[in-house]
Amino acid sequence: MTSPLVLSLDACTDRFLTGGKAAGLARLIAEGFPVPPGVCLTVEAYRLFLREQGVDAEALWKQVQSVSGVIRTALLEDCRRRIQQGRLSGEQALDLRRHLQTLHQPTEQLWAVRSSATNEDDARASFAGLYFTALGVTEERLVASIQAVWASLWDERVAAYYERVGWSERPPAMAVVIQPILAASAAGVLHTIHPVAGHGDRVVVNAVPGLAASLVDGTMAPDQFTLRWEASTSRASVQERIVAKKDRALRLGVAGLFDQDLAPSERERPSVTDNELEALVQLGKRVEAALHQPVDIEWAMDRQGLWLLQARPVTALPPPAQPARAVCEWSRANFKETMPDVPSPLGISFLEQFMDLFLMGPYRRLGCQIPPGLSSVRIHRGRPYLNVSLMYALIEQLRGNTSTLAEHMGGHTVSKPLPIEPLRPWALLRAGLLAAWWIRQAARQSAHWFADMKRMGLEHRRATVQAMTLTQVRERIQALNEEFLRREMTFGIAGGVAQCLQALGFLLPRWLGEDWRGLLNAALQGQAQAISAQQIVRLAELVEVARREEPVRRLFARADWDGRAVGGALRGTQFHGLFEQYLADYGHRGVGESDIMSPRFADQPELVLDVLRHQITAPTAHSPVEIAARQRSVCEQGCAAIRARCGWLRWTVFVWWYRRLCRFYALREANRHHVMYYAGALRRLLLHAGALLREQGVVDRAEDIFFIRVEEQLPLLSLEVRDWRALVQSRRQAHARDIAAAAPDRLLDGSEDASVERSPDATGWRGVPISAGCATGPARMIRTLEDWKAVTPGDILIVPVIDPGMAPLFGIVAGLVAEMGGTLSHGAIIAREYGLPAVANIPGIMMAVREGDLVEIDAAAGAVRCPAAILRGSDSTDEHP
Repeated sequence: MTSPLVLSLDACTDRFLTGGKAAGLARLIAEGFPVPPGVCLTVEAYRLFLREQGVDAEALWKQVQSVSGVIRTALLEDCRRRIQQGRLSGEQALDLRRHLQTLHQPTEQLWAVRSSATNEDDARASFAGLYFTALGVTEERLVASIQAVWASLWDERVAAYYERVGWSERPPAMAVVIQPILAASAAGVLHTIHPVAGHGDRVVVNAVPGLAASLVDGTMAPDQFTLRWEASTSRASVQERIVAKKDRALRLGVAGLFDQDLAPSERERPSVTDNELEALVQLGKRVEAALHQPVDIEWAMDRQGLWLLQARPVTALPPPAQPARAVCEWSRANFKETMPDVPSPLGISFLEQFMDLFLMGPYRRLGCQIPPGLSSVRIHRGRPYLNVSLMYALIEQLRGNTSTLAEHMGGHTVSKPLPIEPLRPWALLRAGLLAAWWIRQAARQSAHWFADMKRMGLEHRRATVQAMTLTQVRERIQALNEEFLRREMTFGIAGGVAQCLQALGFLLPRWLGEDWRGLLNAALQGQAQAISAQQIVRLAELVEVARREEPVRRLFARADWDGRAVGGALRGTQFHGLFEQYLADYGHRGVGESDIMSPRFADQPELVLDVLRHQITAPTAHSPVEIAARQRSVCEQGCAAIRARCGWLRWTVFVWWYRRLCRFYALREANRHHVMYYAGALRRLLLHAGALLREQGVVDRAEDIFFIRVEEQLPLLSLEVRDWRALVQSRRQAHARDIAAAAPDRLLDGSEDASVERSPDATGWRGVPISAGCATGPARMIRTLEDWKAVTPGDILIVPVIDPGMAPLFGIVAGLVAEMGGTLSHGAIIAREYGLPAVANIPGIMMAVREGDLVEIDAAAGAVRCPAAILRGSDSTDEHP
């Protein structure tokens, strides 16, 4: 007997024919629970469609299991393309239309199209969130949405999930559930057992206003309610209530789905009332009793009442008695130095991937334990935060010195470390040998790796990329990512720097006394030959040439100067040739450069030209020869002072570690410089892909591609059927809201603001010494790129962090003070190498100091003084005793 192609939802009792979701809904209907009516396109329809397209699922499934990397990705991509480009047979379309008519919905009805795979909502593995869902689908788009759901079965994320839970012998099949979409006033997820602690007497409800798509895709934080369930009375009481600030809701209107802005009075109002919570919990516990196991329930509420959209068995119950989760401390240090204040969704997803693969991954391989449920990155108001508590715990497991971690990374010292056991001696020996091998390999192979990354950039110049088709762009991006992921060596290089600093941080305080940091910073000036700092000397050469070339000097001195319009006038000059070479060598760098969305100097050369103009038109300017002489003098004085306090044996030990530190500092900056070649190539490829997608009507602007996360890039470039415009619009709106919202530099779990501002005392502030030297000058506040135009020779920069993209400014200012930062940051290495007096880690100084205030820096001592700010602070104290 032939299996049916379409069934009404209440008839979907065979999960092998209708998939887990449809079978689960059919059971809920049979038990009398409220489920929206609907139909199911069965797996028989899916298999018939595959046969008509010539897709052998059995053979393909075996191939997918036997390969990995780009080969598997290509196999899966080809299968998805064939499914999406195929045509549904007339028989299937007619049968579907006939069943939809039995639901007696108006012709303009919009639909929800959801997956119901044979492996979905299983008691052993749920496959939750892996498959495609389409909401607000018109009748004309139903077939395309169905094929998109079928295609999502052959996604890389599904294959990766199978690798974790174990491959099945036969390929899964996909049914599709189609229901009228609800005009929900609120929606969310209910857990009938606490999802973290595993307590059966705790129920957790997540809720958002409107439809729950924003909860599922993570663009909106839900309200969260934890309730205590009294089985004896069958009543629930609210134990914890966390009401999120919500500014919009996804609603159903006449024209389809739209984001509705919430009135100010609604933004901090709970999405559901206590009575509605009680009704939800009662219903959830009834479902749990009917299914004989704890469940996660997707629900929605409209004018007719409460509806169940899905009930999944809880597939991984935690142990019944778990210790209380440790409270973690989070900091924007490190991330804030190389990313915009609010990075793009693509930038954040790349950061998350990078941290997991190249930071947490190596620590795991060293044998370190990462407590369950902890991550290295947290996103708050669109900003990434580093788990400082976790970093301390990892260093402590390796028996490292955590007392200097805040000084090296920037930020703060952890107040309450995580309870972590150090590695046992043999495990520690193994970890030490493995780390030493990585450090050695990084030093030996770095030159080849850097050359390969530079080749990536040169092979993907704008003219080359512009000639590519979308398919070619996709293939090039896949190849670049594969090469980058295979050979990245940041951990080994950073480990080499950390090893040297740990050794010198242990020896020098005992040998030299309290001023050891200032002496070491002086000795390091000009010695690492850091490529990022060398660009400052290159700019000084440009200034020297421009001051000699009279036509160029006059052009820069014009009152109507416009850096964006001088390119033609400079052509044919020696300055123009040298500037073009500078852009060829450094044009792939920029401010906030770790986010691929951030423009590079080559995209906006006027930024650098404006900085040069200040130096060219100044009465005097430092020549490259003078810079080198000053660096040499400071270095020699620092080394002489260190040698005078050490005997010959200590001096010999110091020199060995000192030379090693210089080498790894240079490698650290060279690594970032060359990684940015890869980032620049990727940026050009993505922008061209965005332009091609705009021409095809997939997105509105080429830059929209930066609002698509890393794991979504391949489906987008493969033209998978999704509402990409709506997704981008939603994320653009969220990005704008995050930019408008303030965010602290430090977070504590359970608190939204743990920032600490440090007021000056009578002598000023004390921070982390970044370099040697003293400086005095007017304060120049740098918050955005627009502030660069106001910088003049002799200024003291007051900045949130030392972004390495600020290097062009270092050649004209007298000194620098940062609210956050450590000795290991890229910007700090550049300032130290060049010899710019700099102090970091003074929270709140941008609020205390005003534009133009006189600021004094003693960088070696980490001391900063601003008499006007001290006076204002004193007046404020007098007024508010």
